[in-house]
Amino acid sequence: MKQITDSPWLIQMPRLVLGIFIMLNIIAMLIYPGGTYLDHSTAGYSFTRNFLSDLGRTISFSGEVNFLSAQLFNMALIFSGMVFANFYLHVRKVFVAENQQILALIGSFFGVLGGFSLAGVGLTPADLYLELHIVCATWLFRFFFVASLCYSLVIYRHSHFENKYALGYLVFTFSILLYILISELGPDPKVNQFALTVQVVSQKMILLILMCAIYIQTIGLKKLQG
Repeated sequence: MKQITDSPWLIQMPRLVLGIFIMLNIIAMLIYPGGTYLDHSTAGYSFTRNFLSDLGRTISFSGEVNFLSAQLFNMALIFSGMVFANFYLHVRKVFVAENQQILALIGSFFGVLGGFSLAGVGLTPADLYLELHIVCATWLFRFFFVASLCYSLVIYRHSHFENKYALGYLVFTFSILLYILISELGPDPKVNQFALTVQVVSQKMILLILMCAIYIQTIGLKKLQG
């Protein structure tokens, strides 16, 4: 078991990419020229009125060139997507000895697709490839929903994982489901500022929960090394 959890893709790389993702996004927010979906005249980045993908636009909503912010944001997404895909590719091996390989394989399959979708969001700036961007952003959380549901069960059944890690992943699973419902059935961000804020804030919350879930799982995997 220790040999399996020693893989850098399971602990070191996910933690590293989380730190890089947060740092690059903060910088991208600070240098974003301005403009939101409903108000092109605003200055700078609004945490409650700008989607994260606004950072990846080559031209901001204010009509200004957004080169540096877009580069940082899109690189962060591409790098994170590749690392998360490799994480799910390797984590399934931890559960082979527990006779959970089929469920883990299903979870990893969708986790890898989720990682590719995350990278896809970075490869398709919304102002250049809107349709592809929406497809990647839409399926990103659907893939992670299936992956997290599978791994909630797998972790719960694992003899060396504490149940609190399964509970944490289950919270992540239902959070994704809630976000999908909000994005599909919630207020249309095109209607007014309140609706836009609801969608923007919920997007940031689910991304924060995703990062916490990945980090918490690395803690559980780290304990298996002992």
